[in-house]
Amino acid sequence: MTDRLKPTTTGLDGMPAWYLRLMAPIIAAPFAALFNQSMLAGVVPRQWKDAIIAPVPKVPVPVEEADYRPISHTSVLSRQVERHIVRRYIYPAFVTPSPDLCFADQYAFRQSGSTTAALVVIHHTMYYAAQ
Repeated sequence: MTDRLKPTTTGLDGMPAWYLRLMAPIIAAPFAALFNQSMLAGVVPRQWKDAIIAPVPKVPVPVEEADYRPISHTSVLSRQVERHIVRRYIYPAFVTPSPDLCFADQYAFRQSGSTTAALVVIHHTMYYAAQ
């Protein structure tokens, strides 16, 4: 998992990706055990939920608070676990959903889904509802 770490900002733990990459031979087994225990228990360590929230401007010259969007800087380890869960469990659930689930109006996290597709469906529904 650590061999694919990108150089990103650190979370509150202050552990940068380059450090994890460098220490991977030593810390991979304990962190893998921690990840597995977290997933088996269905509990995320509290420290992984903490984040540094930084305002990032949405426009070139921000004037008011609405001109910013919040970015949460979480732990690199937390992001790795999140990425694993999304790739292993969430994406497959949308690609091959259980027969008792209906995803007809689901547009996010699907290969054929997009905001454009959602807008087309809304436009189509409103057009035929008005007639």
